[in-house]
Amino acid sequence: MTIEQAQREFDELIAKNGFTIAGRTSDTGTPIYHRVWEKTVQVAWHGEREETLEARILLSYGYPLVTIKRNGRHDPKFIRDYSSPKRAMNAIREIVKFAGFEW
Repeated sequence: MTIEQAQREFDELIAKNGFTIAGRTSDTGTPIYHRVWEKTVQVAWHGEREETLEARILLSYGYPLVTIKRNGRHDPKFIRDYSSPKRAMNAIREIVKFAGFEW
């Protein structure tokens, strides 16, 4: 897959899956896209609490890079690169479902 093909596929998937520009760019000047999921959970002894999951994705030289933030905290071990934009989007979808959020 060429960089142009990857960029075209990436743009289509970003538009189709509800990601928006995060308002910042990477060190190389490529835009970072993000999407936030929210839900209310019951916490013992504390009542209801808002929980969030944020996925950030950017395309670096044809390879998508993904980071995940849960409740505003970065997971330092979770910076992943994928071989294609479609695989990255499928991985994000599985992460969101596994975390208990609705896609």
